[in-house]
Amino acid sequence: MNFHQLKYIVSVEKNRNFSRAAEECGIAQSTLSREIQRLEQEFDVMIFDRTRHPVALTMKGIDLIEQAKRILKEENTFISIAEQKKNRPSGTFSLGVLASLAPYLIPLFTDTITKKYPELNLEIFEVTIQEMVADLEKENLDGAIAISPLPKEGFYESPLFEEEFVLYLDRNHKLSTVSTIRWDDIPLNELILPEGMKSYFLTRKTESKHSDLEKHLKTLRYQNASLETIRKIIDRNGGLTLIPQLACLYMGERRLEMVRPIKDPVLSRTISFVAPRGFQKTRLSKVILNEIIASIPTDIQVKLVADLGPSVRFES
Repeated sequence: MNFHQLKYIVSVEKNRNFSRAAEECGIAQSTLSREIQRLEQEFDVMIFDRTRHPVALTMKGIDLIEQAKRILKEENTFISIAEQKKNRPSGTFSLGVLASLAPYLIPLFTDTITKKYPELNLEIFEVTIQEMVADLEKENLDGAIAISPLPKEGFYESPLFEEEFVLYLDRNHKLSTVSTIRWDDIPLNELILPEGMKSYFLTRKTESKHSDLEKHLKTLRYQNASLETIRKIIDRNGGLTLIPQLACLYMGERRLEMVRPIKDPVLSRTISFVAPRGFQKTRLSKVILNEIIASIPTDIQVKLVADLGPSVRFES
């Protein structure tokens, strides 16, 4: 049991609809349903009668929802008391986020930081990798979230987490009947990838028949477009692409049916925090990075690699 699951069942009780509850909680409906089922299985109870429309509470569910509301109220009280302590983080922090990461990562943590640290003025800039390097050199940014390795040395670079890629394909593709895709089975000449992924695959080493990736990459069709644009191309015209796991958070049930995990090997990328060598705002960055890591849902296949030490505490 966790606080997220309690918030999900309270939202369903409020909206009497799983889809509206998922939208209110800012997650995919599949994630909300799965977490509620885990809660029910943990205690061998049925909270909602899913056969009725709108969704109705069971007798046991009525009692559990009331208790969940009391627990969440006490959680808010605890947070309020903790945040009334002195020595709160304050000031301005300019954070650059790589444009290809921003749509998936930024929505996860901004609301929490704003509510928990009202004295902290977090400025977020979506930037290209070239803009990020230039702004870090000029110290226009206090820090940035990027994909490792950075193309230029001379910065402080600390890995935060590793994120897996999954395959996104059209419904009629021959691989749509397979639950898990092997890298060797992917027809590279059908992949549609944004230009930004080129360097990643050229440096990726595998033991598969595609180990000589540079040779095969010549057949790939690179598009100067975002992953969202490419996904829509595939929805309409067919094809394949690779998307990061965090992108799946914003997909509904229909889109998730077009996603397949990849194995042999598992493809992943390292997301890192980058800062100028003369970095001064260590304390504020630690607050922000702790919140970013904490915001990643537990059901997303990421491997946390950050060594931030204990969470920052602010006391009188």
